[in-house]
Amino acid sequence: MARRDRSTGRNTIGDLSDPALISTLTGWLERSGASALEITTPDGGVLKIALDAGARLEEIAEPAPAIPARPEGRAVKAPMAGLFRDRHPAAPETGPLAGEGRALEAGAVVGFVEVGPVLLPVTAPDAGVVGEIRTRTGDLIGYGDPVLTMEPSP
Repeated sequence: MARRDRSTGRNTIGDLSDPALISTLTGWLERSGASALEITTPDGGVLKIALDAGARLEEIAEPAPAIPARPEGRAVKAPMAGLFRDRHPAAPETGPLAGEGRALEAGAVVGFVEVGPVLLPVTAPDAGVVGEIRTRTGDLIGYGDPVLTMEPSP
């Protein structure tokens, strides 16, 4: 939640009028057992949150809208943040290492994460069939971002 302001070396919490920030802070406040919180920023901004003694956040919050279930296989995730490559840069003439509908063995390399001169392989955790490609070559991805999904082999 806290962001580091590199110019001053201070931690900042962002826009105090952001409803998502207020909701997060209120949840933390409730779970900590505290009844009030006041944040004052160096530029004079102030945020005060006080919980009603009998109110519970779960009672106040509206239920989240139902998201239709989408059948998904197991996600193959990026081992590190960087640029995704669907083939080795030394062999650009080859096709992508993984394509929709392609059967893969456990441990098969499905792509690479490029971080400067380093290439980290993205590997299939289990044998299966590639269901959906979620990342294209050249996309900037973060640690744990899903690269593709795999369905169990029939």
